[in-house]
Amino acid sequence: MIDSLKSEFRKLLTVRSTYIITILVLAFISFIAFYVEGWRLNVRDLADPHQLTNDVFGALGLSVFGAIIAILLMTHEYRYNTVMYTLTNSSSRTRVLLSKAIVISAYAVFLTVIISVLSPLASYLGIHAHGHTLAPQTFNVGDVAWRSLFYGWSYGVAGLLLAVLIRSQVGAIAALFVLPGAIEPLLGQLFKHNAVYLPFTAQGQIIGQGAMASPPLDPGKAAVVFCIYLVVGWVIAWVLFLRRDAN
Repeated sequence: MIDSLKSEFRKLLTVRSTYIITILVLAFISFIAFYVEGWRLNVRDLADPHQLTNDVFGALGLSVFGAIIAILLMTHEYRYNTVMYTLTNSSSRTRVLLSKAIVISAYAVFLTVIISVLSPLASYLGIHAHGHTLAPQTFNVGDVAWRSLFYGWSYGVAGLLLAVLIRSQVGAIAALFVLPGAIEPLLGQLFKHNAVYLPFTAQGQIIGQGAMASPPLDPGKAAVVFCIYLVVGWVIAWVLFLRRDAN
């Protein structure tokens, strides 16, 4: 298992896209948080005691790029047909899949921590650089931490799940954006108030976003709903991974 983990970490850390995407995400957050959410913050938001919390949750939308990294990690092997070497070098396909999930989980949590710290910090610096004063803040560290970490982690493993199921790089990335951006809004019109139980809608409610109907789920229930989708999806993905291309 250790050798498999080392191999997957090596793949993650030797692909240029990992560094390029990560740097672009951090640069974008720094600019938006400092200039838009800091320097140009309006008077009403300056008086909001939850402004820094909103900065954290607002920036977490960029966790989708953690999912893209997960998709690239998996689909690069299918695209260049190196997955057979990976499977040949391991005595267990389950170990390979588990190793990929652990590596992506670690990266997704790392990216989430950086986003969650950088966004409010850059915003706060932007506010003071412009000579403004932010109202005293109510910041529940424990609540913000678990919701942020779960949201970022879940996006990463959801991206990997799509990659395992679809195996096409373009198809998996398209599904990552089309499912929450087009399909779920259409299904929301059909399911009405039950739309809150759709997977990415439930995920968004963990950080107070994406509710398509009222009343929304509380963050804990939303996390449970999304976990159910993840468990079912990963069971299917695991079975397919064991059977596909097996001699």
